[in-house]
Amino acid sequence: MKKEEMRELIHAFVLKQSDKFYFEKLLKHARRIDKGFDDEERLYELACESEWLFEDDRYIIDDCYMPRHCFFKGAEFRVTPLQEEVEGGFLIPGHRFIPFISREVFAGAVTLKLPDGSIASTRNASLPAELAISALMFYGTYGMISYLTDDNKLNDESFVAPYEQPVHLTVFEMQDFFKQSNFQTGDSLMLTVEDWLTGVLSCRHIPSEKRAVDFVGMREWVDALLAGFEKLREQDDLSYDCYEQAAHMFWLAETNEDLPSVIHNPPLSFAAFFNKQKELTIKTMGQLSFFWPIDEPIEERFRDLLEDDDSEPDSELEFMFQQLGVLVTLDDIEAYMRDALAQGDSAPLAALPRLINGVDFVFPNTLIKQEFFDLWCELWDEVNKRYVPEQDGYRELRAVFLSLNDRCIQVVRELGRKNADPFALRNKDLMQLGELVVMIQTVLVICNQSDASDADFPMPLDVMYHDISATIDALSECLRATIPDNKRINADGPVYQLKISLKESHPPIWRRVLVPANMQLEKLHDVIQPLFGWTNSHLHQFVDGDRTYYQPRGGDDDFAGMMRTEDSNDFRVCDLLCNEKDKIVYEYDFGDSWEHQIVLEKVLKPDPKKTLPICTKGMRAGPPEDCGGIYGYYQLLETLSGPDCPEKEELLEWLDGPIDPDDFDLKSANARLSAWF
Repeated sequence: MKKEEMRELIHAFVLKQSDKFYFEKLLKHARRIDKGFDDEERLYELACESEWLFEDDRYIIDDCYMPRHCFFKGAEFRVTPLQEEVEGGFLIPGHRFIPFISREVFAGAVTLKLPDGSIASTRNASLPAELAISALMFYGTYGMISYLTDDNKLNDESFVAPYEQPVHLTVFEMQDFFKQSNFQTGDSLMLTVEDWLTGVLSCRHIPSEKRAVDFVGMREWVDALLAGFEKLREQDDLSYDCYEQAAHMFWLAETNEDLPSVIHNPPLSFAAFFNKQKELTIKTMGQLSFFWPIDEPIEERFRDLLEDDDSEPDSELEFMFQQLGVLVTLDDIEAYMRDALAQGDSAPLAALPRLINGVDFVFPNTLIKQEFFDLWCELWDEVNKRYVPEQDGYRELRAVFLSLNDRCIQVVRELGRKNADPFALRNKDLMQLGELVVMIQTVLVICNQSDASDADFPMPLDVMYHDISATIDALSECLRATIPDNKRINADGPVYQLKISLKESHPPIWRRVLVPANMQLEKLHDVIQPLFGWTNSHLHQFVDGDRTYYQPRGGDDDFAGMMRTEDSNDFRVCDLLCNEKDKIVYEYDFGDSWEHQIVLEKVLKPDPKKTLPICTKGMRAGPPEDCGGIYGYYQLLETLSGPDCPEKEELLEWLDGPIDPDDFDLKSANARLSAWF
């Protein structure tokens, strides 16, 4: 039985179950279907991976599973409509139903039963893009684009930066229900899952005065879901996106007898939970989005897994490319190496310039640089050893498709240099570019195989080449025209000379930078991050006296309004710094609390020869991330300068080698800054 057939068998079997079952029952079913079935281990692995099942680890002796449609049947979850929804008489489905309906059900196609037994009708609504984003954020960037495109094809053209055009969304018509129930802003809907598989939900009205006011109970509910997330993290499964993580968080919390129920009469919506807690944020790796600890770079977990994977040690090279700002696969690298060998160039670094063309390829320190080149040469030696020119029947084809790949890379990196938001691109163009890259990589993978044949290619190669080449030309022109160049000459307004110093640093750690006076405050955050070597892995805020400016995370937060803050996207640097010697504070990572003092030193006239922003001077290296704040940094330096000891060895391993606190290179600082703009 093939793998896909086995998945279909599991799916069909699970749908017929009405309660939890043991693996032995599934195995007997497989043997009834296939008399010669003997792949018990593969069946077990696929059952554990199935998106239709939860593995119940409370049963130690026998492997036990709970069908998701059984677990979620009768589950309750809360939705608190926004003011715009109450006043407009509608309800946006979006991520609010995650994970209480199957992935197979589009949120806008849910059957929503009202208290009188009627079914809420749906209609198309034109909504502000900002409102749509807040309702879809758990889908992640690419999931959000896919949702909008699937919902209404008009979103292909309308959902583009700066989000001035409305977004078209399917919403539930709730005008009569809100009116009859005297529904007020702040009231909630309690939804009950009647059928998880087909998306049938019923709802009832919970007035705000009847909402739970037991904040201890709210805290326990929030902590229970966080405990579910911690249990999930222990499993180290990075294939889980936000939907899958949410499903397991509810499952793991609910099956922990020491925790309160999270699926019966919940005090908050899941979106409100996300905004209430202070430990998780949403991070993206590739095309997937994850709930992840605010203070932990998600890349570190990927790095740990790569280092622990003895079967693919060279994947560390792919990871290092990514850390240096170049997204390539090992198949890409090998294709470029084979092309260099086919051209008669046997120098180990012959293929590298094409891979890093258009990228500021700057190593943080000499140790990482040496590690990179060691891994590169190791792979080069392996490819060189395997490569036999006489057996390379696809050298010309590889060269042609590598030239196409170069053109795709050029477009992608140009968009990256412009710091392009995917939402600023037309959705169909962005997706088409991704499809082209996949098609090219498919050809390159086949060309790397010595035993490949023409039958292995997905379509006639001449047709594929012509289609890809013409599409790249059209997309290049379209995408470049869509995104304005952020790296502009500031010739029509004042320029601010700012000195940014890390508070409590002795001797001082500081940078001097020139920025447009009218730069968006949130963009100043983008300036500070690369100049001090931060990784943008934590929250941040600007403080001016008793006013705080930060970037909201969005969502239907039940506690909106409790924080007295301003949206940093709505203010510019000149709104806070008006006169020379004016000061504000920028705080990064609320745990380590790296406070930076920003002083307006001078107001300058624009210089047409200068590209902004630019760093003009600085002193000393920025501290390493997550070292415990400024005092933890100095304690770290003290340990590193002391005699050898186990603690020192651990620190050196964590830092990937020794650090020089006095090291500051202006060229490297501006290279990092350029990569952000």
